[in-house]
Amino acid sequence: MKRHKKLVFLAFMMMIMLGFINNMRGTLIPPIRDFYTVNYSQIGVMLMASTFGFMSATFFGGLAASHFGLKRVITFGFLAAAFSIFIMGYINSFLYLILLMTLLGIGLGSVEIGANSLGAKIFVEKSGMMMNMLHLFFGVGASIGPRYAGWLLSLDLEWYQIYLTALVLIIFLLIYLFFTDFPVEIENDKKDNIAIKEIVKQKKVWLFSAVLGSAVVSEIAIGSWLVNFLHVERAFSTTSASTYLSLFFVIFTVGRLVGGYFTEHLGYIKILFIFASATLFLFICGLLVEGVLGAVFFSTAGFFISIMFPTIMAVIMNEFDKGVSSYMGFIITTASAINMTSNWLIGKINDIFNVFTGFASISFFMFLIIVFLYFLNRELDYDFAK
Repeated sequence: MKRHKKLVFLAFMMMIMLGFINNMRGTLIPPIRDFYTVNYSQIGVMLMASTFGFMSATFFGGLAASHFGLKRVITFGFLAAAFSIFIMGYINSFLYLILLMTLLGIGLGSVEIGANSLGAKIFVEKSGMMMNMLHLFFGVGASIGPRYAGWLLSLDLEWYQIYLTALVLIIFLLIYLFFTDFPVEIENDKKDNIAIKEIVKQKKVWLFSAVLGSAVVSEIAIGSWLVNFLHVERAFSTTSASTYLSLFFVIFTVGRLVGGYFTEHLGYIKILFIFASATLFLFICGLLVEGVLGAVFFSTAGFFISIMFPTIMAVIMNEFDKGVSSYMGFIITTASAINMTSNWLIGKINDIFNVFTGFASISFFMFLIIVFLYFLNRELDYDFAK
């Protein structure tokens, strides 16, 4: 890992960018909704389109990397994200925004698969701890994003102007990437590819997808809908509500900072069971308790949801002897499909019933993490208790 310091820095900074841009969105949903005068179902379609773009990139990203190189895939991701953000200020149609959000999702998905592929090839020792450390930096960006967007809203900036400021980070990373060399064994390893037909016939692959999908829905849905829930149901101002979303990601980041320690000492599967149960408990407490204390319960849940994605990635890295990038790409893509459908469903529930019911439905996915994890544990070959 020491000989890949520049790549480690790049992977960490890519995660900061992902967390920052992805989680500005939760704060910006109310002004986007007001700007275009659309309902929650239409916002759900926008989120679904963004996830579809992300999902497409993660599916094809691994294949593209084997043919064109990982560096070119990451470069494409930066350029696609930058272009979509730049054009947002020149449109006045919600349909065009949906298309641009799809392109932004493609860009961020390419960066995501690039960062995880780098991590899988660089972090060969203590993978659970190091993958949590990698995704810690996602939490750093996610902690800053909502509060930063809320602050700029308080200065009367438009939502698209706030997105535009993220170009500074993307351009910096694009320049850094240009001057960073990728060793051959990291840049292009065709031996790492596994045929799709070999992947889809394995039951544990689908269980991995179900566990990861439920975890991603739980994390992303809180990031997307918490500000709106606190604003509409609990009468918080948008700026105040964004503070609790930022607190969620601050605590989320702390969880990833120390989560690797618990993962390596208690075991990957055991810690996932414990932390998924704690997440569900705190979320339900947040639904039952009103006011600031209820908001704090939601924020505190960030500590326990934080380790889900990186720890599941570490389990995948240890479970499969070869073709890790192929398995990872397929599982992340399937999980993204679950997330895409679920975000649309949550938006639909908001419209059909109310915002409280829509937000409360996130607890169902938290429960599914525990259920699917139980069945996955029975299928694993690697001894994660050792």
